[in-house]
Amino acid sequence: MTRRKTFDPAAVPASFWRRDDVRVTLARREAGRLFALYLEAHQDCTQTQLALLTEHDRSDISNFVRGTRSPRVGDIDVLGRIADGLAMPDEARVLLGLAPAEATMSSICSGLPVQDVHADAPRSMVTGWYRPTSPARPLRLALCGSRGVGVDDAAVDTAISVVSRLLMNRQCEVDHGPIGVGMEIMTYIADHYRPPALLAAVGVFGRANVVRNADFVLIIGGGHGTLDEVDLAISMGKRLIPFPHTGGAARHAYDRMSRDVNFRSWLPDEVFTALGNDEHADDITEIVEQILSTDPGSPARE
Repeated sequence: MTRRKTFDPAAVPASFWRRDDVRVTLARREAGRLFALYLEAHQDCTQTQLALLTEHDRSDISNFVRGTRSPRVGDIDVLGRIADGLAMPDEARVLLGLAPAEATMSSICSGLPVQDVHADAPRSMVTGWYRPTSPARPLRLALCGSRGVGVDDAAVDTAISVVSRLLMNRQCEVDHGPIGVGMEIMTYIADHYRPPALLAAVGVFGRANVVRNADFVLIIGGGHGTLDEVDLAISMGKRLIPFPHTGGAARHAYDRMSRDVNFRSWLPDEVFTALGNDEHADDITEIVEQILSTDPGSPARE
């Protein structure tokens, strides 16, 4: 009986990780879809070998692939095991919301200082890559949200395309977490517009750090973690822009703003109503542009 050769994930070509369907799957952290694509592309890898590589039970891999287990993974430890086990290149790790392993190790080995991110001053990305540089300080946006129970995935896809177009045409400083719609938006921009300066997206750890310095907090979908960010943003006096049609925490935030005018006193009633009534991408783009043109005032700029 011939023994099956052990599969070597390091032999997987970089071209696999650069496939559009694989990149989208990574950005959405859909482990089941990723495993299915991986097994389809590499027929010499079995579900058993995949389980050993990623430290899962064989039955877990089967359930992921068949769709009987939730396809999306939010646990950083699990994502780390998958990335390490499949020997993902840094570009794939970043799409998952993980630190680039090779860059980190090369910095340590070369003795170069690793950038320290203070809790009060998280790193942010400046958008509007093709726009002329402006001397004025750009708006700072926090991108909050995720997919999950109670979230409309199709509406989230629309919101991601809307925000991506806005960021391409406006210089903003952007903060987002290591997983969630913020990473999806940056991935969408990288795939569709390919700004040469957008080489990697780095998420901010700590929900308070994501919203702390924002002029506006955009909320797309989201679960319990996003609800925590909404509470933190409200406690800090931030200006919320929920996309209620995406469901989840965004719908909760919009309903909360509907009940308490103090949470939207800066926003004209007709604009707030339009935000809840319009579902077409062009309408949402115009509404959000109008909101972002509102003077955010001093509290968020201090």
